[in-house]
Amino acid sequence: MRLMFMRPLLFALAIFAASASPAPAQVARDPAARDLEFQNQQLLNQQLIERQRSVAQENQLNTLDARVQSQERLQGLEAARRPTLAPLQSAVQPPALNMGNYATIPDAALAASNARVREASQNKR
Repeated sequence: MRLMFMRPLLFALAIFAASASPAPAQVARDPAARDLEFQNQQLLNQQLIERQRSVAQENQLNTLDARVQSQERLQGLEAARRPTLAPLQSAVQPPALNMGNYATIPDAALAASNARVREASQNKR
């Protein structure tokens, strides 16, 4: 019986003793140490903000650099697509074409062929 009475009493004393001493996280510090810790935290926050700004600036510069490079590549492709024309010299005349070697079809034969094609396209089945 005595053991049943002693156990809760010892348990209560242990809880009371544990709650009487300050917890390690609640240790009172002097004001100078708190000020130094506060200033240290402010400096760390400022460094973090500056680091984020520098990363953002670097990202913007990389974006602009990529844009400039792509524009230069597009201009290079457009320049490659354009035909390169040599400047014409006004004194040089183009050679005359010799039409004698080409096949010729009389105008009447062309007109008759054109009429047959039109007639065939009009006949719908």
